[in-house]
Amino acid sequence: MSTHTIEEIMQILRTFRSERNWEPYHTPKNLALSIAIEASELMELFQWIDAVGSNEAIQDETIRASAADELADILIYCLYFADRAGIDPLQAVAEKMDVNRSRFPTP
Repeated sequence: MSTHTIEEIMQILRTFRSERNWEPYHTPKNLALSIAIEASELMELFQWIDAVGSNEAIQDETIRASAADELADILIYCLYFADRAGIDPLQAVAEKMDVNRSRFPTP
């Protein structure tokens, strides 16, 4: 398994986008829509099964591979969105977890 820093991943994404001249299409609106579209593709994998069935389904190698593929698409668009909006994704997560700890204290 390859381990990359967030900076390395961002550079890979920026290079990929630049080589294809996709910058004009990567507006906040388009990227937000793309995140939702890819999230719906992940949801589609579990659309007609209950919670127990979803736990069983994710153990299936084919479904897990499809879920990983959709999750990667979601994360890629989230990182493109963060880049376009000038948001540090790791800082945003850390700050949100601070909020979550306050909202949902340990019992």
